[in-house]
Amino acid sequence: MTDISVRAENLGKWYRIGERAHDRNVREVVNAALVAPIKMLRSGERPRLRRPPAPSIWALRHVSFELRQGELLGIIGLNGAGKSTLLKILSRITEPTEGTADMHGHVRALLEVGSGFHPQLTGRENVYLNGAILGMKRAEVARKFDEIVAFAEIERFIDT
Repeated sequence: MTDISVRAENLGKWYRIGERAHDRNVREVVNAALVAPIKMLRSGERPRLRRPPAPSIWALRHVSFELRQGELLGIIGLNGAGKSTLLKILSRITEPTEGTADMHGHVRALLEVGSGFHPQLTGRENVYLNGAILGMKRAEVARKFDEIVAFAEIERFIDT
């Protein structure tokens, strides 16, 4: 058994600026693929075979490290340096454009304070929701519930 918990080799993540492919709904996809080209032909416009290249940016590039069992790693940097992108890759929320990330054991990351909190749910419901997001079983959340509530200092708001 290896003592390496996390190994990142030449990680990189590239984004096209302004593209929202994952945010499009079915209607937008159908419109882009079928309706828009037909409208173009009817209006006499020449169909565009290729869209203009979108501006792009490397959010993360050439990142390599190993983290052994029991070691801690702090990630610091300016806004836009790629810290959240690295954590999203390690948490398997997004795939790297290049390189590999291998993890042994459980990887959990708190990416943004407040992410996953639903304003229409009670504090209690949000604790269970976030436990599920982090991969915890309901029984595990129930067992650690008081500790979580105390840590978050939400005792007064737990049922509101």
